[in-house]
Amino acid sequence: MIIMNIKQLSVAAAVSALTFTTATNAVLGPIPIYLNTEYRTENPVVGSIASKIVINKEEIEQSGANTFSELLGNLSAVSFEGGQGNLTALRIRGNEASHTLLLVDGSKITITGGQPNIDIVPLDQIEHIEITKGPFSSLYGPGAIGGVIHIFTNKKSKPGRHSKISFSYGTHNSKKISLSSSINNDNSYVNYTLSDYHTDGIDAKNDGDLDPIDRTSGSLNIGFAISDKTNTKLNILKTNSDIEYDDSWSTPKPDNNLTQFNIEVNHQFDENLNTKFNYTKQDTQRRGDKYKLDTLAIVNELDLDNGKISIGISNAVDKDIKNAKQIKHTDLFSQWQGMYKNNELSVGARIVDHDKFSTHNTYNINWGKNIDNGVRLTAAFGKATNLPNHYQNNLNIENSKTELKPEHSKSLELGASKNYKNWDLSAKAYKSQTTNAFKWSSTGYTNDGTVNIKGFELMVNREMLDWNIDMNYDYNTAVKESTNLQKGRRPNHTASITATNINGKYNNRINLIGKSWAWDKDVHTDNDKLGGYGIVNLFSSYSYSKKTSVSISLNNALDKNYEMAKGYSTLGRTVTLGITHNF
Repeated sequence: MIIMNIKQLSVAAAVSALTFTTATNAVLGPIPIYLNTEYRTENPVVGSIASKIVINKEEIEQSGANTFSELLGNLSAVSFEGGQGNLTALRIRGNEASHTLLLVDGSKITITGGQPNIDIVPLDQIEHIEITKGPFSSLYGPGAIGGVIHIFTNKKSKPGRHSKISFSYGTHNSKKISLSSSINNDNSYVNYTLSDYHTDGIDAKNDGDLDPIDRTSGSLNIGFAISDKTNTKLNILKTNSDIEYDDSWSTPKPDNNLTQFNIEVNHQFDENLNTKFNYTKQDTQRRGDKYKLDTLAIVNELDLDNGKISIGISNAVDKDIKNAKQIKHTDLFSQWQGMYKNNELSVGARIVDHDKFSTHNTYNINWGKNIDNGVRLTAAFGKATNLPNHYQNNLNIENSKTELKPEHSKSLELGASKNYKNWDLSAKAYKSQTTNAFKWSSTGYTNDGTVNIKGFELMVNREMLDWNIDMNYDYNTAVKESTNLQKGRRPNHTASITATNINGKYNNRINLIGKSWAWDKDVHTDNDKLGGYGIVNLFSSYSYSKKTSVSISLNNALDKNYEMAKGYSTLGRTVTLGITHNF
């Protein structure tokens, strides 16, 4: 039986290699295995071996955030810069913003402005978010050096018909309205979400000019069974935004748009072999730059006695419309994950054949094991790569420079966790080295040597007096090897405490986050220090009835004045009132 399935698998992979000449990215990622409940997610990344943060829809609503960057700014696990009136950048474990791979429903979002555009998807459209820390280029393709942010839009809901409308109003004339509806039965589902958001914004650069945001968006998700063995999913997401920026560009270009079409077909050949076909067409626009990304991928999944193996092929074409250029690469990838003598293992590898940067190999090895007294040990090692994108190459060509060399990274992580009565304790230490690291200047990008990163994370969860308490601490250093100086805008210390209480009709949440001072730039001077700060965020909701609830959020409750980037202000105290009705 296994021999026959392997033959089927080989044939499917061969067919995909011959037929997939359009474009694709390896968007399907790792495969699920159901050895324990920790693997039961839409995007399982080797179960509990991976360092991962999951933010569900309820937590998004409780955050009081109006944009994706506001939401992530409340996390201790990432360093963050920017906000309203400024380009935003997110760094995972001290890595560059371009080292974070942004996915929406499995599809990569094209890099614009040198980094992923994290505000491209409105919070109303999001079902949950998975932030995976560490190198995962072998699973997701080039770019995932520091980690992966995977956004899942609203999909299958509870059986029956459901509709919801929500409205909120707050400081800076911020107002948001959202309408969603779904129909779900055993074999099919349809849902849509429409939303509109506006804020007058703040004067980020203190130049007497407010920086407003206007965003409209809609998503449509359809899923149905074609037969007993075949099912398909269709997702459409469209976002149109006008976002004003305070920056050095003489002519502001506030456009910030995304249109994405995704279709996935799954066919179960027999009880052991499943094939997934995925096609995505994506258009992005930011600050006048336009990009098109067509993706096509096929993954064959074979169940074995002790786990599951996947083999896939993909091909990607990323087009720069403004400059009439394109980047292509074809990927072959495979992953096995399962159990071996009470050890959880995951081994993955990828070969990237790039039309401009030849061939690159990446791999990852992950291990986990439960031992006595509720103790769990994990380890991970991986090699990752980051290939120059359109924006980076265009700046170099404009300034008569040679093309960049790809960045390469190797990372190691060791972890331990323990459950003790009402306590969940976890600690992880990590280190990585990135060679040919990219550096931006006014004259373009250059390869700027080697960057070494070290750090550790402590996480504590405790149930106490009807409150769920989450405590996190992160220590991180990112140092350029040639100068032995800390990289800019990366605080060494971050900590957070989040307390949540659900008591009958009341839902209360308290979030405290603190970050140490940091250098604004890689070159250190006394005038380039960013001060440390602490923020208090509060949220409370009341269920007036089974269908209606009201809420209030108070972010930066103490009205702390702080900077994430030198010369740019951030949001002070903000109050938001909201109401939601289900019908």
